[in-house]
Amino acid sequence: MKRFLRILLFPAIIVAVCAIFFYPTLLSGKLPVPTDTLIGLYHPWTDLYAATNPRGVPYKNFLITDPIRQQIPWRKLVVDDLKNGTLPVWDPYNFSGTPLLPNIQAGAWYPMNILFLFMPFYIAWTVLIIIQPILAALFLYFYLRNKKILPAVSAFAGVVWAFCGFSIAWLTWGTIVQTALWLPLILLSIDKIEDATGKRKKIYWSTILALSLAFALFAGHAQVALYIFIFAGVYALRKISWWLLAAVAGAIVVSSVQWIPMAGLISHSSRLTDAAAWLKDGWFLPWQNLVQFIAPDFFGNPATLNYWGIWNYGELIGYIGILPLLLALNAIVTRRDRLTRFFAIGAGIVFLFLLPTPLAKLPFQFHLPVISSLQPTRLMVLVDVCLVVLAGLGLDAYLKKPNKKILFGIVFVGIVLCGLWVYVLHVPDMAVSKRNLMLPSVLWAISSGLLLLAFIIKRRWNTFFTFLIIAVTMFDLFRFGWKFTPFTPTEYFFPTTKAIIFLQGQPKPFRVVSLDNRILPPNVGAYYGIESIEGYDPIYDARYEEFIAALNRNEPNITPPFGFNRIITSPTIDSPLFPLLNVKYILSLDDLKGPSLEFVYQEGQTKIYRYLKVLPRIYPVESTVFAQSKQQAMDLLYSSTFNAAKQAVIETYVSVPSSTIAPGDHIDVMSETSSEIRGLSSLTNDRFVVISNIYDSGWSASVDSIPVPIYRTDYLFQGILVPKGDHVVTFVYR
Repeated sequence: MKRFLRILLFPAIIVAVCAIFFYPTLLSGKLPVPTDTLIGLYHPWTDLYAATNPRGVPYKNFLITDPIRQQIPWRKLVVDDLKNGTLPVWDPYNFSGTPLLPNIQAGAWYPMNILFLFMPFYIAWTVLIIIQPILAALFLYFYLRNKKILPAVSAFAGVVWAFCGFSIAWLTWGTIVQTALWLPLILLSIDKIEDATGKRKKIYWSTILALSLAFALFAGHAQVALYIFIFAGVYALRKISWWLLAAVAGAIVVSSVQWIPMAGLISHSSRLTDAAAWLKDGWFLPWQNLVQFIAPDFFGNPATLNYWGIWNYGELIGYIGILPLLLALNAIVTRRDRLTRFFAIGAGIVFLFLLPTPLAKLPFQFHLPVISSLQPTRLMVLVDVCLVVLAGLGLDAYLKKPNKKILFGIVFVGIVLCGLWVYVLHVPDMAVSKRNLMLPSVLWAISSGLLLLAFIIKRRWNTFFTFLIIAVTMFDLFRFGWKFTPFTPTEYFFPTTKAIIFLQGQPKPFRVVSLDNRILPPNVGAYYGIESIEGYDPIYDARYEEFIAALNRNEPNITPPFGFNRIITSPTIDSPLFPLLNVKYILSLDDLKGPSLEFVYQEGQTKIYRYLKVLPRIYPVESTVFAQSKQQAMDLLYSSTFNAAKQAVIETYVSVPSSTIAPGDHIDVMSETSSEIRGLSSLTNDRFVVISNIYDSGWSASVDSIPVPIYRTDYLFQGILVPKGDHVVTFVYR
């Protein structure tokens, strides 16, 4: 029993420490979710709170908006489909429809989704965020314990990993840290496979490794998953065995349900990033931002609205705390074992690719596929895990045998701090940096004093000093984390407004568009079941980008660059392409005039107009025009003789009889789900029917349950041949 309690003691301490960080949630019910930016930055939510907050609802960190514009809406779609007993394959709400299952950030296959099946969504999302640092710390704790590191030291390192700069910067995303936290368990599994003596243990740890690798991919961030896979692969090089290879093969098979459709989506998507993006400041970690490993807010902080450094703070922060940094430097100069060398050399190599070195620029200069689209700042995950492990190794060595070499780290960091003080005191307008150097300097002094005192009294007070070291580090990292992380009232979690209720109550299907980026930001409408032609994602259909670019240019120009940078919006409604998108309602902050617009609703400053020229989701046409290329298709759509309500441009030649639409010809939508739409047709002649869902090979169509081919229509959409008479027309995405 005592042994069991000893085993549980430090894991319990880790959980307790993590609970302290989330005290606003546990004691006050506030959520670690940046929905204050939704309420404070965007209409119609600012309109909802205008009476009580006429100057707007204050928000903590304007930098953190992606969780409310991407991860939460996408996860909501996944959860809703799972609760309905269907596979989350299609997202009808963004980009006029786009595959959902291949969208790795939606996390369709992540096992943690089970939380959402038994809890209200906002509670499940909160639990998802809270368990991130707990699992991260526990996995690193068990990894280091397996390396015979002292229990208290292993717990110390686990806490530092859970709340280091990388973890705090991406905490509220619910995907990036979820991906990274599996790395220590992967490393532990690799070690256990090598050390296991019996077949049963090898099978057990091979299974753990396979699942850890798969879960890291399922967690929702492909780039971070790729980095930890490469890191783990290098780690395993000296330990390769048939068991290890079998585990990797198992992970590939298990995760194929994610990476195969993701690869398919990427293959016909727009480019992941601008070709010249790597030339911009902030693509790599700028050399000057290395000071943030000692003074994290030297350039200010977005949460206090005084950040003056290169964009953006969240990508460039790798702070692990002053005391852990001193201990990591101590490991480098005092330990000579293989483990220390691996993580020290690993950190050095990662820095070569993280910083704007000639080596780091090579993949971008040669435009290497995939690699040249990945922003190197995400390598911070590997830098931090290496530094944190080194900090644990350094503390372990120092507690077992205090050594005067600890002075190296103390003196080195002290010299850097002195240099920074000299700089800020002699350069004008450095008040922010001067103020934000004070606490790191105090922490350096306290940390140095602790370490030197431990050296003087040797090992007699190890437990006491370990406690003090953990306490100082907690204060350091928690202050940093609380400063950056918002904790918001429950009522801010995607509240429903009158304008949203109005849109939800209109007969479906239809889409909306916002003419101002301050209204209903891309993807957010998906949370409320509102379909939009806009979207925010690094991966989307190339044809869609071309179509919206031609629409906004108001000419048949589909030549890049398009300038969307991951966010597709439509600032114009005057293009002849616009009616094709099935946009029925237009949101604006300005008064709009025109024969095609009808004012229908207003909430605060948010005005809603009905677009009178909208074409239905499904409609028959009188004739078709054949285009031999996509450019010719776009030219035809813009030609003065083309009538979108009566004609369709198809890119596969089909013999379609032309005839005038009779008064009784129609096709009505009977039912619609996220991945299926059923219509009832009543036609006096055989007709070509257009459906304004995006053309994708995953769609299939049938007439009275008899399969029919789908043709690419009007550059972007779908079309089928429907015989005369009354028929049930079904479109299904699989």
